[in-house]
Amino acid sequence: MGIELAGSRPPRCTLVNVQTAESIDCLFNPTQLSEKVQVNWNRLTVPGLSHQVLQFQSTGNRQLPSVEFYLDKFFAAEQPGNPDILAFRGFLRALTVPPGGTEGVPATAPPRALFIWPGVLTIETVLTELEFQYKQFGVDGAALVYTATASFEEILDVRVTSEERREES
Repeated sequence: MGIELAGSRPPRCTLVNVQTAESIDCLFNPTQLSEKVQVNWNRLTVPGLSHQVLQFQSTGNRQLPSVEFYLDKFFAAEQPGNPDILAFRGFLRALTVPPGGTEGVPATAPPRALFIWPGVLTIETVLTELEFQYKQFGVDGAALVYTATASFEEILDVRVTSEERREES
């Protein structure tokens, strides 16, 4: 590692609202990331056979459970542009409800989110769970430090093959 890289920040995780193309950078990258996939099998019972026969049914959507984002107003004040930590909260909340002006069952769903973490993962998702924990407040009652714990689930519009998954970085 060269001296020029010693003081640089790693690429930050970014969330993009697919419908509006609005994006927001994470103040800090999550400290850990879990990627979960469920493989579904039908268990067939054959009378007299000593075991169950497994028949492939489907693969579940990839999930990113409990991704924790840390927001700190003191740290944000030292960053270029002095990002508003409550704007991140608003961005996530907007991913939990349908946008205004939508009608009909297919259109009345919350927007999709593109989860981009350079060099780690890029995945189109929906937000499935969201929790905020407020850790520190100012004398005026404003949140100064909080965490947002969000769970994401991949949403696909096309069939994915084993070979395609192998080629993903």
